[in-house]
Amino acid sequence: MSSPEEPGVGRPEQDAPRWNEPRPGRSRRDRLEDNPLVGWAKAIAGGIADTAKDMLEAGREGAREAMDEGWERFDRKTKQRRD
Repeated sequence: MSSPEEPGVGRPEQDAPRWNEPRPGRSRRDRLEDNPLVGWAKAIAGGIADTAKDMLEAGREGAREAMDEGWERFDRKTKQRRD
């Protein structure tokens, strides 16, 4: 077992740099930008957002086409009435 006086054994080094420790003049946002996981998370979130936008646009286009087709069918039925 190590003694409490030994540096670095059983406790973190006091002078070891950590990515989340504030440095003078740096904001929290700047510190987070240094973390590679934040970059990955932003890329994944951006990809999900782009995919969702594309899916919504495709759904709207399909809905417009279906609505137009429905109105055309309605017009064909109502314009050729039986006597």
